Amino acid sequence: MHSLVRMLFIAFFALAAPQLAHAEDADALYKAGLSYKNSGKTDEAIKSFEAAVAKNPNHGMAWASLGSLYKAKSDMPKAVGAYEKATGLIKKDKVLWANLGMAYYRNKQLDQAITALVTACKLDPKDAEIRGNLGTVRRQKGDIKGAITDLEIAVKLKPAEASYHNNLGVAYRHDKRLDEAVKSFNKAIELAPNDPSYHFNLAASLRRQEKYEEAQVAYEKAVGLDPGNAEAWFDLGFIYKQNHYNDKAIEAFNKYLEINKNKDPEGAKRIQGELESLGAKKGGKKAPPKKAPKK
Repeated sequence: MHSLVRMLFIAFFALAAPQLAHAEDADALYKAGLSYKNSGKTDEAIKSFEAAVAKNPNHGMAWASLGSLYKAKSDMPKAVGAYEKATGLIKKDKVLWANLGMAYYRNKQLDQAITALVTACKLDPKDAEIRGNLGTVRRQKGDIKGAITDLEIAVKLKPAEASYHNNLGVAYRHDKRLDEAVKSFNKAIELAPNDPSYHFNLAASLRRQEKYEEAQVAYEKAVGLDPGNAEAWFDLGFIYKQNHYNDKAIEAFNKYLEINKNKDPEGAKRIQGELESLGAKKGGKKAPPKKAPKK
């Protein structure tokens, strides 16, 4: 009897030993990958993590690390695949599900992104960043009501985060709730006054409310902070024209043409027409008034 038990033990050990060795090899490769990663040696880290999962396909942390590094290298298809493996092995980690959701988002898989981010939210309903990301993805998918719900929660959870107020403002604007949009953009600007995109979003909402003088101030702030924003110069030109500042409109339109050269032929054609209607000569400046013919 003892001999039989011994033989069974030896047989079991003989079968298990290679698997144990592979697991140990995978752990060693994973630790080497972490060392490379912490040293900023991304390519070497990826090779080590890839070797780790080749040795042990069930090494969830190695898959998670691969997802992070693939994302850093903007290889979204590989990042998605790695995070899918990681969440399949480590099922209740909100960070992994959130990372998978954003990898899906950057890979233009919006439905899958929403599903993954919803899972992350269920694991931690009070994580403002996850909730904010979910709201932004819902808006881009066209679920404006759902986006507003999630972004309002994000703002309540972390009221000092300017980006949540801005994103909520964008969702309100899509829902034609312009007063609330303006309020949200103003709050974002209060928290982060030097972000040009917040001033631009405020200006666009004020323009839709036909508050042209206020919109002009906001657009001017936007281009002051980001002089390379062609869209802001485009809009500002029309605001100047609306407010009867024709010389400034000409300057703004020409700035748009300078920045957007050869990028938007239709837009350029429209602006050339606007310049002509404002009496601008070729080259951009306003044409001098014609002299009366001598009698």
